[in-house]
Amino acid sequence: MEESKRHQSIGRFFMQIFHTEASLKKLFWILCAILFLFPALLSAGEEYIKGKVVKVEKAVSPESAEEGEIREVYPMRVLLLEGERKNEEVSIDFPVYRESAYNITVREGDSVVVFYDTEEEKESFYIVDVDKRGYLYVMGVIFILFALLFSRLKGIKGLFALILVIVVIYRFFIPWINRGGSPVGGAVVVATFASLVTIYLMTGFNSKGLVAIIGSVGGVVAAGSLSLLFVYLMRLTGYVTTETLNYAALLREVKLREVISAGVIVGSMGAVMDVGMSISSALNELREKKPDISGREMFSSGMNIGSDMIGTMINTLILAYVGSSLLTNILISLQKEQFPFIRILNFESIVVDVLRAMCGSIGILIAVPLTAWVASRMYCKR
Repeated sequence: MEESKRHQSIGRFFMQIFHTEASLKKLFWILCAILFLFPALLSAGEEYIKGKVVKVEKAVSPESAEEGEIREVYPMRVLLLEGERKNEEVSIDFPVYRESAYNITVREGDSVVVFYDTEEEKESFYIVDVDKRGYLYVMGVIFILFALLFSRLKGIKGLFALILVIVVIYRFFIPWINRGGSPVGGAVVVATFASLVTIYLMTGFNSKGLVAIIGSVGGVVAAGSLSLLFVYLMRLTGYVTTETLNYAALLREVKLREVISAGVIVGSMGAVMDVGMSISSALNELREKKPDISGREMFSSGMNIGSDMIGTMINTLILAYVGSSLLTNILISLQKEQFPFIRILNFESIVVDVLRAMCGSIGILIAVPLTAWVASRMYCKR
């Protein structure tokens, strides 16, 4: 008898955990804490350290006659700001090449990235680039300030959701792909997690958020599935650029074909989530204003609302992909006399960009009726 009562109490305990909003909130914050307890996403390598150019000497001619590509060399005094030799000044020869495309501009007082080479008998230092992290931090601060200025509490929640999703992508999703896991399966999990976290922080665990989550995840899964189908129909390899071919040995365990479809799922998630949340929120407001609305009327209203959003959201998604591949389009335009139209449309990089834009837009189109239908079933009693 006592054992039976104990089992009943345990059952009631788990029922309370999984069927109350307060308990769901606790589980959510526990998950957030677990994610943030993981080590930092990026750890600095020992070979690359930060330095500061203290002094730039007068240019000299290259010592070796074989270095015909180098026009002149600038001896520089660089103060090391990291590593075992922190606060030590070293002399570094900075070459200037005859081909201007190979050169980077380094001035006195600049923060630079220094490569420390110890493979040879004598140690060597090289300046590989200007340290741009400071400017990245400034852009991040400006972004956060504008988000807080115009959105306030919701802006804070949105930023927190973004950080959580980035942690999941770089800490779990990408290592999962590198180990040979399915990129599409991982992308579906990431999309579901992103929608759960973002929509929960915006609306909480309620019917409005659930409708938006179902519509968003359904839209991106449909987009990813369609893109995967066309990837195999068009026999794409996944080696989108020549740089990818150079790293083929490192990508042996990665399912490159599925990476294309995974990119469609993750890349379209934001736009599809926006559509799903907007329709769900509008239909929820409609139900509160008109409690006796029928399911058919609500579905029709959802389609009308969605049709007004589809044009702008599709433009947003397609133009985002066009902008990301703008340099590729410029290079093709400069060589249009050498490559006929039939050749251009069979470049894998072009095909993949079109695939992402089209399938992502189809995901938005599918999310509209799906969200409207789920809302009409959940919000309406008739």
